[in-house]
Amino acid sequence: MKISVFLERLQEELDEKQILTLETKLKDLENYDSISLLSVIAFVDENFDQKFDSNQFKDIQTVSDIVDIIGKENFEDL
Repeated sequence: MKISVFLERLQEELDEKQILTLETKLKDLENYDSISLLSVIAFVDENFDQKFDSNQFKDIQTVSDIVDIIGKENFEDL
């Protein structure tokens, strides 16, 4: 998946008006909360067949952190 497509889909998943970048801090997003985190987890599982472990939750602060967990090798343009 291209990173631009990932960012667009993640933005839709989070129902955000703000354009997401790799540097976007999730906690700064208007609609981001614990329910949103669950949506992100489901989104990653569905699209990349990746599971987050409980230790990774506390470390997720930016969109880039999500990309790192998924693995940069899963993106065409990173």
